Amino acid sequence: MPRVDDPSPLPVNPLSKLALAALFSASIGGAPAQGPSNSSPLSFGYLHDFQSDVDGGGEVSSDFFYLRGGVPLYRDEGSIIAFSAGYSFNSYDFGGGAAGSFAGLAPWSEVHTYRLGLPIIWDISGSDWIFFGLPTIRSTGESGADFGDTITGGVITGFAYRFSERLTLGPGIGYVGQLEDDASIFPVIFVEWQFAEGWSLSTGPSAGSTLGPGVALNWDVNDRLRLSVGARYEKLRFRLDEDSPAAPGGVGEDRSIPVYGAITCQPGDHWRLSLLAGVGLGNELRLDNAAGTGIIQSDYDPSPFLGVDVSWTF
Repeated sequence: MPRVDDPSPLPVNPLSKLALAALFSASIGGAPAQGPSNSSPLSFGYLHDFQSDVDGGGEVSSDFFYLRGGVPLYRDEGSIIAFSAGYSFNSYDFGGGAAGSFAGLAPWSEVHTYRLGLPIIWDISGSDWIFFGLPTIRSTGESGADFGDTITGGVITGFAYRFSERLTLGPGIGYVGQLEDDASIFPVIFVEWQFAEGWSLSTGPSAGSTLGPGVALNWDVNDRLRLSVGARYEKLRFRLDEDSPAAPGGVGEDRSIPVYGAITCQPGDHWRLSLLAGVGLGNELRLDNAAGTGIIQSDYDPSPFLGVDVSWTF
């Protein structure tokens, strides 16, 4: 079930754009000269996951809303330190299912995520290298969860090198804490490659859509219209309500690989509209108790989704 991550907070130079695209999972066109600008300090959107059958009987669907933004704290030629913040709301709807099945348990409903970040982009003087880092802290929990038990932190950091006007590439590493589970440590490769006129490949989508590592292929039809296809991996863990009938103070998990297409247009100089559609594959739901021990898990069928993103610059 797709999510949306923080955006890049403001326009910067091409090398910094690459890093911000990777850090915020929102491509802002670091290499291509064409295409609508995806750099925006304020953005909101909505996404609906249509009903999908859950193994063991029953169905699940969800609605997702998000609001995100950022402001610069320090800015110099090619370097920036900014503050970013975001809020997202997931509303799950379970139906049917026999007693004891995942859908029958209906183990959670409304999940809130609050996120703060401090993106750092730093040009290394006299070279084409830049350093980037994004420490974050977030709270992810169902309504009624103990706030102190919803908090995790993480960081993504690395370097990127500008080989040419068309190719910027760099290695990185990510560390993301998990509720009642081992932290995720993973390598990251940041790519912004314009391999043909109007065509680019990047490690962030060209429209606000999802969390997690992924890749997007973009076609800039003109300077105000972009078409994209992409895929990502997602894993969302969240604390449950202390009075949850399924697992008091437990942990819910939703995994998916959304594959999507997006249309991004920029009708005006200060705002942008993106429409996206796709399907979530490899879907899995999991319910753990408060100590992180598994209670039940179940797959669910491919889930089609539709979404919209609106962003402003000022």
